[in-house]
Amino acid sequence: MTRLTERLLDSTHFKRRKATKDTKRKIDGWEIWECADPAFSYDYDRTVTMYVHKGAAVLTFADGEAVDIQAGDTLTVQAGAIASWVISEPICNSYMYHDTFMSATKRAEQVRWQDR
Repeated sequence: MTRLTERLLDSTHFKRRKATKDTKRKIDGWEIWECADPAFSYDYDRTVTMYVHKGAAVLTFADGEAVDIQAGDTLTVQAGAIASWVISEPICNSYMYHDTFMSATKRAEQVRWQDR
């Protein structure tokens, strides 16, 4: 049970988890993002999930809520959130916007197929 709750943190703006083997399998094919800038701000117009391959950072949201991320974490940030990043170790993430998940595409194709 510890494995499922390790690094578990939920908020209005985000969900952080320690990645499982299944999660690591699913990120194959996701885009890679690397950054060594010490600080920047980002407005999330779409919900995104990222897996941290290496590095560490703290994201502080507009309401003051903060979350740290490190290698092995997954973080989902909700659309509409604004976060300031402070990167303590150059970071490398795989990421995928939720509206581009393959399952969403397949689901839409199934809906259109039913309408034929």
